[in-house]
Amino acid sequence: MAMRRRSPRIAALLALLGVQVTCFLQGLRQTRPRQAAHDAQLVTFDFDAFSVPEEQQQGMISSLARQMGVAEKLQVSHESVDEYLEQCLNAMPSNPYHGPAHIMDVMQFLHTLLRETGLDKQLSPVQTSALVLAAAAHDVDHTGTSNALLVSLSHEFVEDVEEGVGPMESHSGKRAVVLIQELLKCRDPVLLQSVQKAIHGTDLSQHDKISKFFSAAIEAPSLDAFFQPGTDESTALLQMLLKASDVSNPARPMRTAQAWNSQVYQEFYAEGDQVLSAGGMPNPLHDRRTNCIPKSSVGFINFHVKTIFLNLRNFLLRCHELGMPVRPEGAEAVLARLDENAAAFAQEAAKEEAKPWKP
Repeated sequence: MAMRRRSPRIAALLALLGVQVTCFLQGLRQTRPRQAAHDAQLVTFDFDAFSVPEEQQQGMISSLARQMGVAEKLQVSHESVDEYLEQCLNAMPSNPYHGPAHIMDVMQFLHTLLRETGLDKQLSPVQTSALVLAAAAHDVDHTGTSNALLVSLSHEFVEDVEEGVGPMESHSGKRAVVLIQELLKCRDPVLLQSVQKAIHGTDLSQHDKISKFFSAAIEAPSLDAFFQPGTDESTALLQMLLKASDVSNPARPMRTAQAWNSQVYQEFYAEGDQVLSAGGMPNPLHDRRTNCIPKSSVGFINFHVKTIFLNLRNFLLRCHELGMPVRPEGAEAVLARLDENAAAFAQEAAKEEAKPWKP
């Protein structure tokens, strides 16, 4: 029996469909490597924020929030979370260090730290959401100066400061709460308090108090309280994780760590110059006349940054001892990088000090 021939119109439609399918498959093959490369940027301790164009920063932090499931955990829309993140990013002045790139860098490190240690599976939805929201807002409206200078100038942030908290962190914490209430319509007191206290913990003057409480608390027979939002132990854990992410620059590859150092000391030295011009004596780290950046970097790593990650490593070891599926090696990798970079900075410092002194 003779086969019925297809009409020219049907043949044309089938040909067009074949072209569309081919184009789709080609696009899919091209998109997958780009998506893989994008995802690889989201989970790595080798992230270089300076490699991300300014116009892509908002998309990067939105991707981070989506990967951490913030909208789902808070039962709000992705659009409202994106608006919150955008507001936080836009509230960052163009300071050399405390600017939009710093916020993206902190959020990326936080995401990586949670994933690499397995804490992303252990923290409660409120804890994870509070961390992301705090990371995005922890430096909003930053003046690019220290709290000490703000106090000496009677800056407006000092007028409404909360007791025991630096004016900058106090202001950022309050701004975060207002933005969460306005844009996310979240009024859960535990969430709001968790965000605010996590931000307060980035105040360097709080470091010793937080570290002492945390190191003592992890010796308790049970660590359940660390994963119950609203407890002192939960607050301390969120503070330690945000602090770790906030000062993670020295844990990046050496070239990236040096680039961040350059940004930090632009701010430090600008403040030192301001204090000197007013007839004052600047903080030694802010005095470009006498400070040795590589030497100061060694001290910062060994006496501040490492203490945070050692505490986190010890916490993860205790969790592991108690049968929790966490990975202490995630923190060990950071500590190894810190030791490596401290040694490299020490070599730089030795070369600097060997140079002839110039009056």
